[in-house]
Amino acid sequence: MNNKRIVAESYDQIAERYSGWPREVSERMAPYLDRLSERLPRTSRVLDLGCGTGVPYTRYLCERFDAVIGVDISRGQLRRARLDVPAATYLRADMATLAFAPESFAAILAMYSIIHVPRDEHQPLLRRLFDWLRPAGRLLVVMGSTDWEGIEADWLVAGVEMRWSHFDARTNLQLVQRAGFHVLLSQVEPDSLDGAHLFVLGEKPV
Repeated sequence: MNNKRIVAESYDQIAERYSGWPREVSERMAPYLDRLSERLPRTSRVLDLGCGTGVPYTRYLCERFDAVIGVDISRGQLRRARLDVPAATYLRADMATLAFAPESFAAILAMYSIIHVPRDEHQPLLRRLFDWLRPAGRLLVVMGSTDWEGIEADWLVAGVEMRWSHFDARTNLQLVQRAGFHVLLSQVEPDSLDGAHLFVLGEKPV
């Protein structure tokens, strides 16, 4: 089966279960999200790339901004998102082939989503995110901290396969910088499920 199809269909299968976790932005996540959105007016247009069920991150954005677009590859996840966070506009799409006009957004969020995209597509994707941001726009992305590609056979003990594809933290940080971003913050953060992930907050130069 196509790797992206594995991701989409597995998220479809667990959409209802996944909508219950996590329900709230954690104390560890909040400072990163606050840095992403600081100083932006309510009217700012923002993108949640790999929005899943919309909870808690799309909801966080909708509480602060009037124009939030959520993108996901899973129909099931988006169905749940439209119920739980109806204030956003949702698109079903493969983020690696998605297109927006240059300077469309003031901020872009990608929480644990690029790690599902084949890693040879990461650099071109990050360059497109750079183009989609207006000058001084910010990107918050959660990427892998280890070099690994593969399929987890029983993810979340839910009986579904899940595909992962990511580089190590150093390489991922270099990819963000090569895309043109000025890195404001980067930190490997522990994860309750599978070790740790790299958090990067980047800004498009003026």
